[in-house]
Amino acid sequence: MRTHRLGKFFLVFCWLLALGYFPLKAQDGADWSSWTSVVVNHKFNNSLRVMSKAQVRSRDNFSAFERFFINAGLGYKVLPNWEVKGVLAYHRRSSVSKGSFNAYRYHLGSEAFWRKGDFRIRWRERFQHTFAFGDGEMIVRSRLMFDYNIPSTILVPYFSIETFNDLEDNDFFKAERIRYMPGLRINLTNMYSLSAFYCRQDDVITKTNIAGVEFIINL
Repeated sequence: MRTHRLGKFFLVFCWLLALGYFPLKAQDGADWSSWTSVVVNHKFNNSLRVMSKAQVRSRDNFSAFERFFINAGLGYKVLPNWEVKGVLAYHRRSSVSKGSFNAYRYHLGSEAFWRKGDFRIRWRERFQHTFAFGDGEMIVRSRLMFDYNIPSTILVPYFSIETFNDLEDNDFFKAERIRYMPGLRINLTNMYSLSAFYCRQDDVITKTNIAGVEFIINL
């Protein structure tokens, strides 16, 4: 019963965010983008899994191609509630200033989670290193995510907040980017699920509204 009350509180919290803060932000003239993704996970056993993700992004109010990337990596559960991950990625990007170009990235990190009934909290730390034009960018990303599996349904609402910190910035603890993301996952079957979300990305200079859809396959 206590878990259900916690879940209901979480649903109300997400609803207030959706009706209040985010619509106001979505109307402030910021650019609209889209993210369309396919994720594949395959478990070898209870500890080891292989994972891959392909994503296409648009920008300029959905009118222009921003990037395509595909990645692949491994996740290993050191403890039942703690997983370490390593991923390699290829990016094909396009920008007004640089045109079309290739970028390469690897990221290393870990994720811990706590579950109480149908309610779950996840904390992820990730170090990512991106290479393009002979230069590298090193970022530490910290994400906190909450989700709630509504009992007797296939619906899982969630909310996350993520900060990006540039390791080359002298003021490391000042987030260069923050992402706020409410969303809803629909568990179609044990193997397939569909996630739809809105993401508000606040950079130091620019703001972006992102509409996203993600199809997940668990083999």
